[in-house]
Amino acid sequence: MAVNPSNTLTKKLGEVSEKLKHFIALKKKQEWDLLKLELENAQLRASNKELTEELKEIHKKHSSLQKDFNKSKNFAKIVTNKLTPMDGLAELKESVERYIREIDKCIGILEDTL
Repeated sequence: MAVNPSNTLTKKLGEVSEKLKHFIALKKKQEWDLLKLELENAQLRASNKELTEELKEIHKKHSSLQKDFNKSKNFAKIVTNKLTPMDGLAELKESVERYIREIDKCIGILEDTL
């Protein structure tokens, strides 16, 4: 039995047409996936930026707290150094009260600015 060339050609064209439809659908799906990934990427970049800013703020606060802690350590050293038998407790008390007044002034200024 002889094979009809037009039937073979029609069959091949049908197969190519189906493959083409499949590839078009695959391309559309990949374009959609790409769009979703680009959107997710933009969201992650924005989140990353926010977290970076938050980290900077935390580093600033940490640095400030570290400085305050070092100052308090220095204050403790000053008080300890003042505790000598020659200076007396009255002078130490006066120094501490002066420091407290200065701190109260600073707190007052900060409260006024906020």
